[in-house]
This record gives sequence, structure tokens and C-alpha cells, in this order.
Amino acid sequence: MDVRSIDEACLERIRGLRLPDTGDSSPYVVLSVRGDGARAPEKWNARVYKDKSGRLKLVTVDLKTLTDLLEGRKPAVKRRVISVDDAGWGFPLGGVMIGATDGSRVETGLVPVDYFQGERFERHEYLGYATMVTQELLRRFDARPDDTLVEICTGYVNVGSKEALRKAGYEVKVTEVRGLLQDELEKRFAEYVKDLGYDGYVDPKETHDPKPPFKNIMKWIEEKPGDRMRLAKTGWKYFKDH
Repeated sequence: MDVRSIDEACLERIRGLRLPDTGDSSPYVVLSVRGDGARAPEKWNARVYKDKSGRLKLVTVDLKTLTDLLEGRKPAVKRRVISVDDAGWGFPLGGVMIGATDGSRVETGLVPVDYFQGERFERHEYLGYATMVTQELLRRFDARPDDTLVEICTGYVNVGSKEALRKAGYEVKVTEVRGLLQDELEKRFAEYVKDLGYDGYVDPKETHDPKPPFKNIMKWIEEKPGDRMRLAKTGWKYFKDH
């Protein structure tokens, strides 16, 4: 997420874009919009909050997308598109898998679980490691900034990658990634979790009630905590509280 203080003039400029309203009913939210699927991806969104002093704060998935909209700037047309997504962020066991595809081939890399434990987690070191993984995946596709548009998922783990790729000269579009990459990435992450010794992976995004699967994982860890706790994302608040 990108966070910025703005003034009333900027707020009115954002309103002037006439983007779809998300229907946020919070009394502190004065504007809440999402992409219209044409000028900006539907997964993109922006909210403007007003505090008791009347100060305005903008929170958006991607500030560059908003800036481009406000300035009427359209992305450059690129010959190739590489999509980047992640799996495992919301799962208590293992690291996070990053995947990339050119539409036919899928390549993956892993942010190890120890980056979600202890001080490494507190320092958000996983963002830097995820960036290195993403850059390596692009190298495998021989994806160059001059001819490649990178479509990257909105997940927080990709924040560092998004900024690093833009600094390297890539055109980056923050969007929702579906289809081949999402399906193959979830399949490979499930296999990775099974290799850790847990045969019961459930995609958190597809679970209406995450409590039963989570309880099963905790029960599995508690059977052999000395061996299995090291496989968990112990930086999570749940593990600190317990």
C-alpha cells in the first residue's frame, strides 16, 4: 500500500476521474474508488480518509496508477507481458512462493520460511528477498525493460518488487492475476507444503471459514513442536500470543 497526505484540491481531482465507488461506509472515509477495468485494473483501489482535524490521507494499492490517471498518461505498449503472482502468504506453514509466466511457461521461486520468523520478519526482510526472486524469474524469461510489461499481483509481499522493477526501467501494472499462473502456483505450493510433511493444504482465498483448516495445522504442529514449529511463520501475531 502507498500512503500519502493530500489536500482538498487533490481529492477533487480524484473525484473528477469518476471511478467506480466501492461503497465503503466508514465515517472516516470520504472517498473510496476502484479501477474501472479500462483505465485501471478492477483490483486497483484508492481510499481517502479524513481525521478529526480535517487532514486527508490517501491510501492506495499503487500510487503510480493513480498518478498516471490524474495526468492522463497511458502505459507504453510492450511486445511481451510477464505476469507475477504469489502463493502462501496467508498459510501458516512454509515460506511464500513467487511465480511468473509468459502465458505458456511457469517459473517459480521461494522466499524461505525463516524470512517470516523472528527479527527477519519484524524487519520485513522478506520484501527484499521476494524482489530478488522476482528479478531472477524475469531473467529466466530473458525479459528486458525495453520490451516487457510486468503485470504483478497486489499482494503485499510484492511491494518491493514493484518499486525495484520500475527503478530498473520496467513498465509495471498492478493487477489481479488469474488463470494459468494462479492455478499452477497454487498446485506447486500445495506440493511444497506436502514435502514439508503436512498433507492438507487449503488455499486461504478459497476457504469461506479459515478457522477449521487453521486449527488442524496448529494441532499438527503441537504433535511435534520441536520439529514442526521451525516450519511455521512464527512472526505471525498468533504464534507470539501463544
